[in-house]
Amino acid sequence: MEITTILGIVVAVVIMLLGIRLLLKKPTEVAPSLETDLHIHPDSQQPVIPRHVREQLQTDPELRKEPVLSEVEAPADAKAEQADPVAEPIANESSEQKAEVQTVREVTVSTAVIAEAVKAEEKSPELSLNQIEKAEISEFEDESNILDAHLHEQKLVDEESALATAETYIALNVYPDSRALSGEKTLKVLMKYGLRFGEMACFHRYSEDDSKLLFSVLQIGNDGAAAGFDLETLSTEQVKGLAFFLALPHSDVQNAFDTMDSISRLIAREIAGTVYDQNNQEFTPQLREHWRHQAIDYRIGQAVEA
Repeated sequence: MEITTILGIVVAVVIMLLGIRLLLKKPTEVAPSLETDLHIHPDSQQPVIPRHVREQLQTDPELRKEPVLSEVEAPADAKAEQADPVAEPIANESSEQKAEVQTVREVTVSTAVIAEAVKAEEKSPELSLNQIEKAEISEFEDESNILDAHLHEQKLVDEESALATAETYIALNVYPDSRALSGEKTLKVLMKYGLRFGEMACFHRYSEDDSKLLFSVLQIGNDGAAAGFDLETLSTEQVKGLAFFLALPHSDVQNAFDTMDSISRLIAREIAGTVYDQNNQEFTPQLREHWRHQAIDYRIGQAVEA
C-alpha cells in the first residue's frame, strides 16, 4: 500500500473523529445580556428573542425571576448579607455572565431604594380639607363711605363744570352748502380737529394741557334744533349741521373764542360749508369782531347782545 493512501486514510479518520466530537459536544449556555440590541419584528411590533436565549429562559428559573417589591423591602445593607441566589455559580461563569449578575444586583438595590421611598410616603400624614380652618365672613350691612364720597365728588365736578354753570352762550353754526353730512364723515372731521366725545353727549375741545374746556359741539337735526350725538347710531344718521358754542363766563375766554372761530372755519372748509352766527347770519369778519368783543367783555349777570 502506498504512503499517500495511508496518509489519506489517517486524515479521513481524524476528520471523522473531529466531526463526532463536535456533534457530541454540549453547547455552551449563553446568558441573555442587557447589552444585546433588541430587534423588533416589523409586522407584529414584538421583540424578537434569539432561540438559544429563549430556550435558556424557559429552562433556567433563576434568569426568569424578576425582583418584587415585597422581596426588597429590607435595607440594602441587610439584603447584601443574605444569600444571593446567583452568587454561587459566579466562580465558574464567564466574565459576561459576571457582568449580568452585577447588573441584576444593581437593579435589586435600586428597587429596594424605591420601595423604601414608597413606604415612607405611605407613612407620611396626608392633608385633608377637613383639617383646614375656615375663616368666618360676616355679612356686609354697613354703607360704603368710600362710594358715597366718590359719588358726591363726581356730582360736585358735574355741577361745577363750565356747561352746568354757564349763564349764557355764544354759538356758531356750520352748514354744508350742498347736502347733509354722513355720520361717519362727521365723526372723522370732529376727531381730526381734536374734539373728544364726553359730557352732555357733546364733542368738546380742551386746552393744550387738558385743564380747561374751551368749547363744545352739538349736531343740528332736520328740524334745526341742536341735539347730542348718539355714537351707536351716528354712522347711519345724516347730520344737517354742527353747532359750536362757548359757555360764558369763561376764565380763558379770548383763547376759547379764537380757537372755536378757527376750528369752525377749518371744518367748514373741510365739508365745503359756511359758518353762520347764532342768528343764522353769515359769519363775516365784522360779525366775528362783534361776537369776539361780546365774549371778552362779558361780565357775570350781563346778557349777551344779539
